[in-house]
Amino acid sequence: MRIFTDQTHGVEHVVLIKGDITTAGPVLTRTHALHEASDILGLGPKPVRELPRAMELIAAEGRGVVCLFREPRHALYAPEDDGPRTIKQTGLGAQILSKLGVEELELLTDSPATTYLGLDAYGLSITGTRPILKDT
Repeated sequence: MRIFTDQTHGVEHVVLIKGDITTAGPVLTRTHALHEASDILGLGPKPVRELPRAMELIAAEGRGVVCLFREPRHALYAPEDDGPRTIKQTGLGAQILSKLGVEELELLTDSPATTYLGLDAYGLSITGTRPILKDT
């Protein structure tokens, strides 16, 4: 586990690491806006098993990263009426993953058509996605 502090907002974010994530090849990665009510207490509109299931998949893989962003008020994406969403606020997560030595990501997501802007500026690339809950 590592803690990264956002110097601008003074918020600490938690990163859970399993295995050696610096070796070549895609690293199973989940970025997650932490919501205590749903993630810890199982309350609210978010899928209750999303975070534990992502952690189970990474444990089974033997290596991976879960980035838990503790400031859910800052939206990670802009809601769109139709079509896939576009994640525009990738800087914080990209900085963390880059600092950890990750270059290739296989994202744990149930929204595989999502577009992530600006990752290449941090030397990151998404090689694929893997569902979290849709196969359970």
